[in-house]
Amino acid sequence: MKFTIALFVMLCATTLLLAQSVEIGSPPGRLVNIGGRKIHMICTGSGSPTVVLEAGASSFAIDWALVQPEIARTNRVCSYDRAGMGWSDPETGGPRGGVTVDLHTALEAAQEKPPYIMVGASLGGIYVRLFADQYPAEVVGMVLVDPASEDRLFLFFEGKPVAIASLTAEQRRSIIPPGPMRVPRRSPQTGVPFDRLPRELYELRIKLDTRLIASVPESVPYEVVVATAEQERASLAKLRERRTAQAHPLGDRPLVVLTRGVDSNQEVRDVHARLAGLSTNSRHTVVTDAGHEIHLFQPGAVIQAIRDVLEASRSKKKLPAR
Repeated sequence: MKFTIALFVMLCATTLLLAQSVEIGSPPGRLVNIGGRKIHMICTGSGSPTVVLEAGASSFAIDWALVQPEIARTNRVCSYDRAGMGWSDPETGGPRGGVTVDLHTALEAAQEKPPYIMVGASLGGIYVRLFADQYPAEVVGMVLVDPASEDRLFLFFEGKPVAIASLTAEQRRSIIPPGPMRVPRRSPQTGVPFDRLPRELYELRIKLDTRLIASVPESVPYEVVVATAEQERASLAKLRERRTAQAHPLGDRPLVVLTRGVDSNQEVRDVHARLAGLSTNSRHTVVTDAGHEIHLFQPGAVIQAIRDVLEASRSKKKLPAR
């Protein structure tokens, strides 16, 4: 069975931390208690709406270091580490409320008040859309940074690639082999574009990633895999249902979708253009000379997108064309 990125990240969040020997030092933000577990949040600046930054798969709050200080000049802005990532405690005993509930609980516990502009990179694009679906009254705008989409997360079913969002719970479970599942290993992410972070943060990021990799056991119990896979399937199916049932699920809330210009194809651009259709007040931009981590390759493009959404949400006007 081939792991999806989302499933791998969710499994990371449900395992016990096994890598205490990798010293990562004190957190740059604060540890917020969400009921027996702590979530690491970095919140800076002041001014409403508050901008919430959701990192991609196997990514951390510090990955926003080239974006967050600029947004903090005018607005409150929070980045954070999901459960089991960075300095945040892992979940134990399998999936519970999930990423959106953790984030909402952490924001409340930290007394970070809505309204929010949600910014999601890669897999974070899935999570911020789920957050907006679950807490619609609290979200007034969104930026999707080379986002993952339910239309492009596939598994092989009956010999052909099928979107996970289109599978039933029974179909999804039927392709999980019995017994414990081995977790694929990888090396820490180094070099471009992560080395565009300040040197001390780049070196810290390698430690965080090394610790994350070491925290995942060689295999995961069948029951945990099944529960995690179903949580992923149900979430993707919900997003697909909302998008197809309503012409514009986000209404007129401002939305900017950014697509990498490097190593992207027309299919990716078309999928992102469809995501821009989530709102009647949206813009889709291909960022030239940017790879997947646009916030590291071309942070100025992300900063501008956030500022445009902030201004449009305040003024109730159309986003400017860029």
